[in-house]
Amino acid sequence: MTITQAISNAARRANGRKRMIVLYWFTQMMVAALAALPLLGIAVPMLAHSGWAPELLKQFDVTFITEAMQARPGVGGAAFSAYPLIIFLTMTSGVFLAGGAVKLMVQDATVYSPREFWSGCGEYFWRFFRLMLYSLLLYAIANALAGSVKKVADKMWGDGLESAPMVMAGWVSNALLILLCGLVSTAMDYAKVRLVRDESRKSLRACLGSIWLVLRNPRVMGAWLILAVFWVLFTMLYQPVANNIPAVKMPLILVLALWQQLYILARVWLRFVSWGTAAELDPELRPAPLPPEEFVPVLSTGATEDYAI
Repeated sequence: MTITQAISNAARRANGRKRMIVLYWFTQMMVAALAALPLLGIAVPMLAHSGWAPELLKQFDVTFITEAMQARPGVGGAAFSAYPLIIFLTMTSGVFLAGGAVKLMVQDATVYSPREFWSGCGEYFWRFFRLMLYSLLLYAIANALAGSVKKVADKMWGDGLESAPMVMAGWVSNALLILLCGLVSTAMDYAKVRLVRDESRKSLRACLGSIWLVLRNPRVMGAWLILAVFWVLFTMLYQPVANNIPAVKMPLILVLALWQQLYILARVWLRFVSWGTAAELDPELRPAPLPPEEFVPVLSTGATEDYAI
Protein backbone atom coordinates (compact mmCIF):
# COMPACT_ATOMS: atom_id res chain seq x y z
CA MET A 1 0.00 0.00 0.00
CA THR A 2 1.36 3.41 -0.96
CA ILE A 3 1.31 6.45 1.30
CA THR A 4 -1.28 8.23 -0.84
CA GLN A 5 -3.55 5.18 -0.78
CA ALA A 6 -3.25 4.99 3.01
CA ILE A 7 -4.12 8.67 3.39
CA SER A 8 -7.06 8.30 0.99
CA ASN A 9 -8.41 5.32 2.94
CA ALA A 10 -7.86 7.18 6.21
CA ALA A 11 -9.79 10.19 4.88
CA ARG A 12 -12.61 7.81 3.96
CA ARG A 13 -12.58 6.45 7.50
CA ALA A 14 -12.63 9.96 8.97
CA ASN A 15 -15.46 11.08 6.68
CA GLY A 16 -17.46 8.09 7.83
CA ARG A 17 -17.10 9.25 11.45
CA LYS A 18 -18.50 12.78 11.06
CA ARG A 19 -20.53 12.65 14.27
CA MET A 20 -17.47 11.54 16.22
CA ILE A 21 -15.40 14.39 14.75
CA VAL A 22 -18.07 16.90 15.80
CA LEU A 23 -18.23 15.42 19.30
CA TYR A 24 -14.43 15.55 19.59
CA TRP A 25 -14.36 19.16 18.33
CA PHE A 26 -17.14 20.29 20.67
CA THR A 27 -15.48 18.79 23.74
CA GLN A 28 -12.13 20.37 22.86
CA MET A 29 -13.84 23.72 22.27
CA MET A 30 -15.44 23.61 25.72
CA VAL A 31 -12.06 22.86 27.32
CA ALA A 32 -10.48 25.78 25.43
CA ALA A 33 -13.27 28.07 26.60
CA LEU A 34 -12.64 26.96 30.17
CA ALA A 35 -8.94 27.78 29.74
CA ALA A 36 -9.75 31.30 28.49
CA LEU A 37 -12.11 32.19 31.33
CA PRO A 38 -9.41 33.34 33.83
CA LEU A 39 -7.92 35.72 31.26
CA LEU A 40 -11.31 37.08 30.28
CA GLY A 41 -12.07 37.61 33.95
CA ILE A 42 -9.09 39.98 34.10
CA ALA A 43 -9.51 41.82 30.81
CA VAL A 44 -13.25 42.37 30.53
CA PRO A 45 -13.84 44.23 33.85
CA MET A 46 -10.88 46.54 33.18
CA LEU A 47 -12.21 47.46 29.74
CA ALA A 48 -15.86 47.74 30.67
CA HIS A 49 -15.72 51.55 30.52
CA SER A 50 -12.98 51.95 27.90
CA GLY A 51 -13.39 52.94 24.27
CA TRP A 52 -10.30 50.92 23.40
CA ALA A 53 -11.88 47.61 24.39
CA PRO A 54 -12.48 46.37 20.79
CA GLU A 55 -8.85 47.04 19.80
CA LEU A 56 -7.24 45.62 22.92
CA LEU A 57 -9.39 42.51 22.92
CA LYS A 58 -9.00 42.03 19.17
CA GLN A 59 -7.38 38.63 18.55
CA PHE A 60 -7.03 38.41 22.38
CA ASP A 61 -4.01 40.73 22.72
CA VAL A 62 -1.54 38.89 24.97
CA THR A 63 0.54 42.03 25.63
CA PHE A 64 -2.42 43.84 27.11
CA ILE A 65 -3.31 40.84 29.28
CA THR A 66 0.26 40.71 30.60
CA GLU A 67 0.31 44.43 31.39
CA ALA A 68 -3.06 44.14 33.12
CA MET A 69 -1.69 41.36 35.34
CA GLN A 70 1.33 43.48 36.24
CA ALA A 71 -0.92 46.42 37.14
CA ARG A 72 -3.00 44.19 39.42
CA PRO A 73 -0.62 41.63 40.96
CA GLY A 74 -3.28 39.97 43.07
CA VAL A 75 -5.52 39.23 40.12
CA GLY A 76 -2.60 38.19 37.93
CA GLY A 77 -1.29 35.80 40.55
CA ALA A 78 -4.70 34.22 40.90
CA ALA A 79 -4.90 33.71 37.14
CA PHE A 80 -1.42 32.22 36.90
CA SER A 81 -2.11 29.93 39.83
CA ALA A 82 -4.95 28.39 37.82
CA TYR A 83 -2.70 27.73 34.81
CA PRO A 84 -1.26 24.37 36.01
CA LEU A 85 -4.79 23.06 36.44
CA ILE A 86 -5.81 24.43 33.03
CA ILE A 87 -2.79 22.86 31.32
CA PHE A 88 -3.46 19.56 33.08
CA LEU A 89 -7.12 19.57 32.03
CA THR A 90 -6.23 20.45 28.45
CA MET A 91 -3.67 17.67 28.14
CA THR A 92 -5.73 15.02 29.89
CA SER A 93 -8.86 15.87 27.88
CA GLY A 94 -6.90 15.38 24.65
CA VAL A 95 -5.59 12.03 25.89
CA PHE A 96 -9.04 10.99 27.08
CA LEU A 97 -10.75 11.81 23.77
CA ALA A 98 -7.98 10.15 21.75
CA GLY A 99 -8.88 6.79 23.29
CA GLY A 100 -12.36 6.72 21.78
CA ALA A 101 -11.24 8.30 18.50
CA VAL A 102 -8.34 5.92 17.85
CA LYS A 103 -10.44 2.91 18.83
CA LEU A 104 -13.10 3.68 16.22
CA MET A 105 -10.53 4.65 13.58
CA VAL A 106 -8.74 1.32 14.05
CA GLN A 107 -11.92 -0.74 14.31
CA ASP A 108 -13.42 0.51 11.07
CA ALA A 109 -16.11 -2.18 11.04
CA THR A 110 -17.49 -1.06 14.41
CA VAL A 111 -20.64 1.01 14.06
CA TYR A 112 -20.23 4.44 15.65
CA SER A 113 -22.25 5.29 18.71
CA PRO A 114 -21.58 7.68 21.59
CA ARG A 115 -21.47 4.65 23.88
CA GLU A 116 -18.68 3.04 21.82
CA PHE A 117 -16.77 6.33 21.73
CA TRP A 118 -16.93 7.06 25.46
CA SER A 119 -16.18 3.44 26.35
CA GLY A 120 -13.01 3.68 24.26
CA CYS A 121 -12.10 6.94 26.01
CA GLY A 122 -12.24 5.25 29.39
CA GLU A 123 -10.72 1.93 28.30
CA TYR A 124 -7.54 3.40 26.82
CA PHE A 125 -7.12 6.52 28.96
CA TRP A 126 -4.40 5.27 31.31
CA ARG A 127 -2.49 3.55 28.50
CA PHE A 128 -2.51 6.73 26.41
CA PHE A 129 -1.74 8.87 29.46
CA ARG A 130 1.44 6.89 30.15
CA LEU A 131 2.27 7.15 26.47
CA MET A 132 1.85 10.92 26.66
CA LEU A 133 4.31 11.10 29.56
CA TYR A 134 6.87 9.12 27.57
CA SER A 135 6.33 11.43 24.59
CA LEU A 136 7.10 14.49 26.74
CA LEU A 137 10.53 13.02 27.44
CA LEU A 138 11.05 12.35 23.72
CA TYR A 139 10.03 15.90 22.80
CA ALA A 140 12.49 17.23 25.40
CA ILE A 141 15.26 15.12 23.84
CA ALA A 142 14.32 16.43 20.38
CA ASN A 143 14.45 20.01 21.65
CA ALA A 144 17.85 19.41 23.27
CA LEU A 145 19.28 17.88 20.08
CA ALA A 146 18.03 20.78 17.97
CA GLY A 147 19.34 23.29 20.50
CA SER A 148 22.76 21.67 20.45
CA VAL A 149 23.18 22.79 16.83
CA LYS A 150 22.92 26.43 17.89
CA LYS A 151 25.30 25.87 20.80
CA VAL A 152 27.93 24.30 18.56
CA ALA A 153 27.53 27.10 16.02
CA ASP A 154 27.80 29.71 18.77
CA LYS A 155 31.09 28.22 19.98
CA MET A 156 32.47 28.13 16.44
CA TRP A 157 31.23 31.44 15.00
CA GLY A 158 29.68 33.29 17.95
CA ASP A 159 32.54 35.80 18.19
CA GLY A 160 32.88 36.26 14.43
CA LEU A 161 31.87 39.30 12.40
CA GLU A 162 29.75 37.36 9.90
CA SER A 163 26.17 36.58 10.79
CA ALA A 164 25.56 34.13 7.93
CA PRO A 165 26.85 31.01 9.79
CA MET A 166 24.65 31.73 12.80
CA VAL A 167 21.63 32.35 10.58
CA MET A 168 22.22 29.06 8.77
CA ALA A 169 22.67 27.29 12.10
CA GLY A 170 19.34 28.69 13.23
CA TRP A 171 17.64 27.36 10.09
CA VAL A 172 19.25 23.95 10.50
CA SER A 173 18.23 23.86 14.18
CA ASN A 174 14.62 24.77 13.42
CA ALA A 175 14.41 22.25 10.55
CA LEU A 176 15.88 19.52 12.77
CA LEU A 177 13.42 20.36 15.56
CA ILE A 178 10.44 20.16 13.19
CA LEU A 179 11.68 16.86 11.75
CA LEU A 180 12.31 15.28 15.16
CA CYS A 181 8.96 16.46 16.52
CA GLY A 182 7.28 15.02 13.42
CA LEU A 183 9.06 11.72 14.01
CA VAL A 184 7.93 11.60 17.64
CA SER A 185 4.37 12.57 16.72
CA THR A 186 4.23 9.88 14.01
CA ALA A 187 5.65 7.26 16.37
CA MET A 188 3.06 8.13 19.03
CA ASP A 189 0.26 7.71 16.48
CA TYR A 190 1.53 4.22 15.67
CA ALA A 191 1.92 3.48 19.38
CA LYS A 192 -1.73 4.36 20.00
CA VAL A 193 -2.81 2.18 17.10
CA ARG A 194 -0.63 -0.67 18.40
CA LEU A 195 -2.15 -0.48 21.88
CA VAL A 196 -5.68 -0.62 20.44
CA ARG A 197 -4.99 -3.23 17.78
CA ASP A 198 -3.10 -5.59 20.10
CA GLU A 199 -5.32 -4.89 23.13
CA SER A 200 -2.07 -4.31 24.99
CA ARG A 201 -1.45 -2.43 28.23
CA LYS A 202 2.33 -2.14 27.73
CA SER A 203 2.60 1.54 26.82
CA LEU A 204 6.40 1.72 27.12
CA ARG A 205 6.89 -1.26 24.82
CA ALA A 206 4.45 0.27 22.33
CA CYS A 207 6.32 3.59 22.51
CA LEU A 208 9.77 2.09 21.92
CA GLY A 209 8.50 -0.37 19.33
CA SER A 210 6.78 2.37 17.35
CA ILE A 211 9.90 4.55 17.35
CA TRP A 212 11.88 1.61 15.97
CA LEU A 213 9.08 0.98 13.44
CA VAL A 214 9.27 4.55 12.12
CA LEU A 215 13.08 4.48 12.00
CA ARG A 216 13.03 1.19 10.06
CA ASN A 217 10.36 2.48 7.67
CA PRO A 218 11.14 6.14 7.01
CA ARG A 219 8.57 6.23 4.22
CA VAL A 220 5.84 6.60 6.83
CA MET A 221 7.20 10.09 7.45
CA GLY A 222 5.90 10.88 3.97
CA ALA A 223 2.36 10.71 5.36
CA TRP A 224 3.32 13.15 8.11
CA LEU A 225 4.84 15.48 5.49
CA ILE A 226 1.73 15.39 3.29
CA LEU A 227 -0.58 16.08 6.24
CA ALA A 228 1.77 18.87 7.41
CA VAL A 229 1.46 20.46 3.95
CA PHE A 230 -2.33 20.30 4.26
CA TRP A 231 -2.09 21.95 7.68
CA VAL A 232 0.05 24.75 6.23
CA LEU A 233 -2.45 25.24 3.39
CA PHE A 234 -5.37 25.40 5.82
CA THR A 235 -3.45 27.93 7.93
CA MET A 236 -2.56 30.04 4.90
CA LEU A 237 -6.23 30.08 3.94
CA TYR A 238 -7.43 30.87 7.45
CA GLN A 239 -4.95 33.51 8.64
CA PRO A 240 -5.44 36.28 6.02
CA VAL A 241 -9.22 36.08 6.28
CA ALA A 242 -9.16 36.12 10.09
CA ASN A 243 -6.77 39.09 10.16
CA ASN A 244 -8.94 41.13 7.78
CA ILE A 245 -12.26 40.66 9.55
CA PRO A 246 -12.83 43.82 11.65
CA ALA A 247 -14.31 42.28 14.79
CA VAL A 248 -15.92 45.47 16.07
CA LYS A 249 -19.61 44.63 15.66
CA MET A 250 -21.53 41.58 16.72
CA PRO A 251 -22.24 40.21 13.20
CA LEU A 252 -18.55 40.42 12.28
CA ILE A 253 -17.55 38.89 15.62
CA LEU A 254 -19.87 35.96 14.89
CA VAL A 255 -18.40 35.58 11.40
CA LEU A 256 -14.86 35.55 12.85
CA ALA A 257 -15.86 33.01 15.51
CA LEU A 258 -17.44 30.77 12.87
CA TRP A 259 -14.34 31.02 10.66
CA GLN A 260 -12.12 30.13 13.62
CA GLN A 261 -14.20 27.07 14.47
CA LEU A 262 -14.12 25.88 10.87
CA TYR A 263 -10.33 26.08 10.99
CA ILE A 264 -10.23 24.13 14.26
CA LEU A 265 -12.60 21.56 12.77
CA ALA A 266 -10.25 21.16 9.78
CA ARG A 267 -7.33 20.56 12.14
CA VAL A 268 -9.35 17.95 14.05
CA TRP A 269 -10.10 16.22 10.74
CA LEU A 270 -6.38 16.14 9.94
CA ARG A 271 -5.73 14.60 13.35
CA PHE A 272 -8.24 11.83 12.59
CA VAL A 273 -6.70 11.26 9.15
CA SER A 274 -3.29 10.91 10.81
CA TRP A 275 -4.61 8.22 13.15
CA GLY A 276 -6.41 6.54 10.26
CA THR A 277 -3.23 6.49 8.17
CA ALA A 278 -1.38 4.75 10.99
CA ALA A 279 -4.27 2.27 11.28
CA GLU A 280 -4.02 1.56 7.54
CA LEU A 281 -0.24 1.05 7.45
CA ASP A 282 0.32 -0.71 10.78
CA PRO A 283 -1.00 -4.15 9.66
CA GLU A 284 1.32 -4.00 6.63
CA LEU A 285 4.39 -2.82 8.54
CA ARG A 286 3.76 -5.05 11.53
CA PRO A 287 1.79 -8.10 10.36
CA ALA A 288 0.21 -10.29 12.99
CA PRO A 289 2.21 -13.47 13.76
CA LEU A 290 0.94 -16.66 12.18
CA PRO A 291 -0.87 -19.03 14.55
CA PRO A 292 1.16 -22.11 15.56
CA GLU A 293 0.56 -25.19 13.50
CA GLU A 294 -1.80 -27.65 15.09
CA PHE A 295 -0.16 -30.96 15.91
CA VAL A 296 -2.06 -33.90 14.46
CA PRO A 297 -0.79 -37.34 15.55
CA VAL A 298 -0.53 -39.82 12.70
CA LEU A 299 -0.48 -43.54 13.39
CA SER A 300 1.74 -45.70 11.23
CA THR A 301 0.35 -48.74 9.39
CA GLY A 302 2.21 -51.12 11.66
CA ALA A 303 0.77 -49.54 14.78
CA THR A 304 -2.70 -49.88 13.34
CA GLU A 305 -2.22 -53.58 12.64
CA ASP A 306 -0.90 -54.20 16.19
CA TYR A 307 -4.14 -52.93 17.65
CA ALA A 308 -6.39 -54.68 15.17
CA ILE A 309 -8.72 -57.35 16.55
